[in-house]
Amino acid sequence: MRRPLAAVLLTALAALALAGPASAAATPFVATLKATTHSPKANAAWPITLTVRSHSGRSLRATATYQFVYNGQVVATRYPSPKADLHSKCNQKKTYRHSAYPFTGRLRDPTVTWPARSAGIALKFRVVIKVQGLGTRNLDYSVRVRR
Repeated sequence: MRRPLAAVLLTALAALALAGPASAAATPFVATLKATTHSPKANAAWPITLTVRSHSGRSLRATATYQFVYNGQVVATRYPSPKADLHSKCNQKKTYRHSAYPFTGRLRDPTVTWPARSAGIALKFRVVIKVQGLGTRNLDYSVRVRR
């Protein structure tokens, strides 16, 4: 006896609804962002640490890009330069890196600074992590810069 197509579709939809959302273990990799505070000081170094690993703990090769988000809109994109001198002329003229920064496992960046004009504004610091063959993950960190 053949089942009507509508009955088969309803059965499949009910099974999906009972299964619930996909678990965190189904994601292809684990990425974390750690920072010293949610209220960094303007024009001062704000060190961050990124880690990207497989679920078994193996370090993965990835690239990182920084985005600054205001009211859900990306207002600026910057690229990590963890080995740059904060006081160099190159860094002050903003003539540094123009592409995503490649790293394996852990990236420590002590060079993130917030401009004085961002003081008092609720922003999100977003790190876009890309792992070739496994996808992209956005790590958001709420920030309110102080003077």
